[in-house]
Amino acid sequence: MAAKKTKAIDSEAYVSLPDPYGEGFEYSEDPLENTRKQWNVLEKRRLSAGRIARHPALMLWRTLSGFTFAAFAFSSLLYAPIIESLNGLIFLLIPLIVVAIAPTVVAGESAWQAMQARISLREQGGVNDGKKHALRAQPGMDRILESLNDQRRNNLVLTLLSSLTVVLLLLASAVTANSLAWNLALLVAMTLGTAQSFHGIFSYGFLRQLGDPFPSIVFHAPTHHPTQLGSVLGDLLVAHLDPDLLLEWEAWQKRFRKALIPGHITKQALERLLYILHLHMEEELTTSMAHVELTSFISPKGFDALLLDSESRFNWRTIQRLIAHSRGWQPEAFMLLDRLQNDLLSGAPPLLRAEWRMDVALDDNCYEGAGNLFIALNNQTFESRAVRVEVLTPNGEPETRDHRFELSACPPPKSSVLLSHPEDDDALDWIPRYLERGVVLWIGVAWPRSFHGPADVQVILRDDEGIVLESQVIRTMIRRSAGRQMSKRMHKLDAARKQGDLALPVITS
Repeated sequence: MAAKKTKAIDSEAYVSLPDPYGEGFEYSEDPLENTRKQWNVLEKRRLSAGRIARHPALMLWRTLSGFTFAAFAFSSLLYAPIIESLNGLIFLLIPLIVVAIAPTVVAGESAWQAMQARISLREQGGVNDGKKHALRAQPGMDRILESLNDQRRNNLVLTLLSSLTVVLLLLASAVTANSLAWNLALLVAMTLGTAQSFHGIFSYGFLRQLGDPFPSIVFHAPTHHPTQLGSVLGDLLVAHLDPDLLLEWEAWQKRFRKALIPGHITKQALERLLYILHLHMEEELTTSMAHVELTSFISPKGFDALLLDSESRFNWRTIQRLIAHSRGWQPEAFMLLDRLQNDLLSGAPPLLRAEWRMDVALDDNCYEGAGNLFIALNNQTFESRAVRVEVLTPNGEPETRDHRFELSACPPPKSSVLLSHPEDDDALDWIPRYLERGVVLWIGVAWPRSFHGPADVQVILRDDEGIVLESQVIRTMIRRSAGRQMSKRMHKLDAARKQGDLALPVITS
């Protein structure tokens, strides 16, 4: 009995012993979950602040605020009583400058911090499949991070110019009118205010990227791409995805394969889906027609999950945005698609009767001496055949290039086809077939700095014995400066973003 009592006392004493490490030592929060929560908070802040900063009225005020302050300083030089009330200026200028710079600064800083959290999340394997990815080491990521840093530098310059302008105006209101310090403060304020507005004009393009659901895609340049595309739309779209978005696209493709009706080739089906969405975006197909075509190879349950989920990263509208984004970068590749569609719809003799179909597209103007050459090639016989494509670039690089292929047979239709037909093979069946069985080349061409003006590029198709089967010459204009190319491209990419912001189509049965 005494032993039991002693044991109970010892147990009670053990329970009441204090923690030698102090309160809070037991903290063991999962660092991965902590990073995920941090990214979610930063991402929401980035999107909300970006939407505010992109408001047309705020974008206009950000650009014109400097001119407004400069005009105020100039008016004060002409009529001193305008600036004599210090208290009035404080209540007037401070809110105006905060409205001009605060949303942009918050959005830019949130974008940078959210990207750092996203990279950390990928490196820890905290996204989707749990696999770890060294996102920072992927090609093109350095450009994205540098572009985000450029945004922060632009915001810093804007903040400094705006703050100094306001401080000088307040200083001028506090000193004696018409004194040396008064005149100097107003003159410098005029200069800084004008500089602020010019800076706002030059950095206006950065504002368009704030609050983008795909934060990095517009900063990603397709400098790394395959020379031979397995398909035009599929591989072209992938080439323009930033490293983080590419990982998400690969995960979406796995879901797409599972949603296919058995018997359909995945590559052709994906190409067909992208082309149908492209035609719907161009208003060549109605929503109901596009729905009928898509559900002919995608299961109904998979269709809703893949394309009509507004919470999904990729849906009907966002995929259309990616297609439009690719077209903004490489419009020449889409010229190949348009011409192939026109040939099929018209039943052109070169398509129906020729053994080979070769189409070539090149930039009309090659800015800074470089351009993108696209070649589409199809074997329209009933047997697979080997051919060589020779590209000649006089006075440029590569001066000559050879590519040898084994082309699968792709017999053409017997007559013209309709764009969409419920029973017979239509253009939406033939175009993915042509793209999947053919070859599409994407070749970069360039000319030396000393060369400018018109230039020719020749593309020759030969058989294995060296006999010329077809030859085409295409002309372009070599320009040494970028001109308005970047501005036009940014407008196209901004228009592509608006496509992704549209509401999902309503499908009626």
